[in-house]
Amino acid sequence: MAFALLSSPSLVSICDKTSIKPPSPTPPTLRYHKLSFIDQFIGHIYIPFAFFYPKVQQREESNNSHNELSHIAHLLQTSLSQTLVSYYPYAGKLRDNSTVDCNDMGAEFSIVRIKCHMSEILDHPDASHAESIVFPKDLPWANNYEAGNLLIAQVSKFDCGGIAISVCLSHKIGDGCSVINFLNDWSGITCGHNTNITLAPRFVGDSIFSTQKYGPLIAPLMESNVSECVQKRFIFPTAKLDAFRAKVAAESGVENPTRTEVVSALLFKCAIKAASNTTTTSKLVHFLNVRTMLKPRLPRRAIGNILSVLSTTATKEQDIEIPTLVRNLRKELFEVAYTKDQVEQNEFILEVVESIKKGKILFEDENCSVYFCSNLCKYPYYNVDFGWGKPERVSIPNGPFKNLFFFMDYQNGRGLEARVMLKKQHMSEFERDEELLHQLID
Repeated sequence: MAFALLSSPSLVSICDKTSIKPPSPTPPTLRYHKLSFIDQFIGHIYIPFAFFYPKVQQREESNNSHNELSHIAHLLQTSLSQTLVSYYPYAGKLRDNSTVDCNDMGAEFSIVRIKCHMSEILDHPDASHAESIVFPKDLPWANNYEAGNLLIAQVSKFDCGGIAISVCLSHKIGDGCSVINFLNDWSGITCGHNTNITLAPRFVGDSIFSTQKYGPLIAPLMESNVSECVQKRFIFPTAKLDAFRAKVAAESGVENPTRTEVVSALLFKCAIKAASNTTTTSKLVHFLNVRTMLKPRLPRRAIGNILSVLSTTATKEQDIEIPTLVRNLRKELFEVAYTKDQVEQNEFILEVVESIKKGKILFEDENCSVYFCSNLCKYPYYNVDFGWGKPERVSIPNGPFKNLFFFMDYQNGRGLEARVMLKKQHMSEFERDEELLHQLID
């Protein structure tokens, strides 16, 4: 089995690495893409996703495994090139912390063979670590990439015939919603559903969160740091989630609490207990997509880091009870999302400005433990079909920092999948929590 071979250099062999450029040059009027205040705050990190597909059927024109891999790679490279016409900033290079030079240098694309069966990776006892094998080494969440490409893609073929497609897109250009837009268009072109992107993405640049009010940032202030964290994957099945939501609704008085509200409250509570509550207070910060909260509303195809945050603080023992946490989250959501101007009173920007004034790291407080939640549910990552059906698994590698919860739909909406990043010494206690175990898949 590959369980003991993940660190072996012979397990992975790179067949080819090339640059994929758009087939037509970016117009001079679009040469320089201006980054917003939030874009500038974020480091030179990449948002990484991997999609695992079971055995790909051999095609008539491919009579052996090598030809089949070449054929798959050619399809992906051709469609990626076409996709970059509309997603031109991803084919460029950072000029400085405030500008992307859309010079058509292209995306990096690698073809890789992995000498084991896909099941050996997906069934690995430490699957979150094993899945990282389909990414270029040390790239996921990297603060810098020496080649300078803002999009790095890789197709990996396993001995069983299964393939994995991984992609890392610059976080300075867009958020998770931006990434799913790109993936939907790239996969759609690959499998022939649309030869042209009929509804072009809208790159908002600095048109919304301008730097005029607060001034440009010479260097980013939020970077990744995976040195202290490990990731674990937790699955919450639909039946248990529905019962859990009903119980929390009855105890909290919150009407129809969402699955992300109840699960984030549960994870927050368990993480505080696992850390032995070494600080006087703990805070749970939710990243918030505000496209539909702006006036006028932005379409989902708007590309950029169009974000805010909402948070709840636990200061007393009763504050970390799940009904109380869910009630506070719902109250905060209403006050932040629906009563405040998401440009002039954007909580994320206000937190950034305050941290700059005080000369401290964002959300950092020696008397407060901070946990973060990024909700990717309702972004159909499990629907990304390059022509070989829906993925068996969608993976996010460990990172970008500790005390972070990523949420995704589990296998096309049947439940919820949480990727949890915690300090190693806290994770072992966290994953043994009986209240958590009660809600997980049997």
